[in-house]
Amino acid sequence: MKRLCRALIAALIVLFLFHIPAKAGNTSYVEDTYGVLSQDEISELNQLAAQVSDNYKCGVYVRVFPNMESFYQIEQFAEEVYQRENLGWGDTSDGIMLILTMEDRSFDILARAGYAEQVFTPYVREQMAKRVVSGNLRYDQYYEGFKNFIAICDEDLGWYAAGDPVTPDHDPYQEAIDKERREREEKATRTGKAAATAGIPFITSLLTVLGFKARNKTEGIKHEADDYIPKNGIRLYTSSDIFLYRSESRTKIHTDDDRGGGGSSFSSSSSSFGGHTSGHF
Repeated sequence: MKRLCRALIAALIVLFLFHIPAKAGNTSYVEDTYGVLSQDEISELNQLAAQVSDNYKCGVYVRVFPNMESFYQIEQFAEEVYQRENLGWGDTSDGIMLILTMEDRSFDILARAGYAEQVFTPYVREQMAKRVVSGNLRYDQYYEGFKNFIAICDEDLGWYAAGDPVTPDHDPYQEAIDKERREREEKATRTGKAAATAGIPFITSLLTVLGFKARNKTEGIKHEADDYIPKNGIRLYTSSDIFLYRSESRTKIHTDDDRGGGGSSFSSSSSSFGGHTSGHF
């Protein structure tokens, strides 16, 4: 009887363990060992990333380091960090990580092989880099860039879960941009037509006034001030222009160099560990 009870208890324990949802190996989602973020910003970003990770069972991580340590390629360094910090969700370590090394302003977006790499395809990662790296990190907007990164992960994971993944032929974000551009162009066209229509009465009135002026032209009106000066009546030996006010407007023209890192560039690659989109900012 005791053996039977022990067997039943053991079976219940096993069933209970199987029903426990797999959690992320490391729940420190945002870490900054360089110092581009304040503690309040790290805390807020951690909460946002934790919420997205819990919702979709896919870890969303941000890491900022001073350098690549002993590595020469950002992709290899990213994989090392992902493994040694036990990142990812469940047995397959599903997750996506944005990692920066500040010494050479390198970045890598790593999608761990498996579910994460299915969601965050090369196209998705490259669009993410355009929005986050080119849009924020290039201008040293780190908090805004990391918050944007987490929000984009939330969007992409949501679309994938709904059976509507992002592809080159179907990108909801790009479609929204195109729609907004079309609306602006249509508005500009309507405004131009309205301005042209409104200008017809003015043009008609102007032509009428010019017609009256042509019929009632007065003879003898002089057009230059010198014409009213009698001959030898006044002599000017010098003349000068005097300006009462002066204003200057200066606009700095930014180049890639004064943004740091020579501008934004990136490329995609893959390994047995996962997919990478990397470059400089």
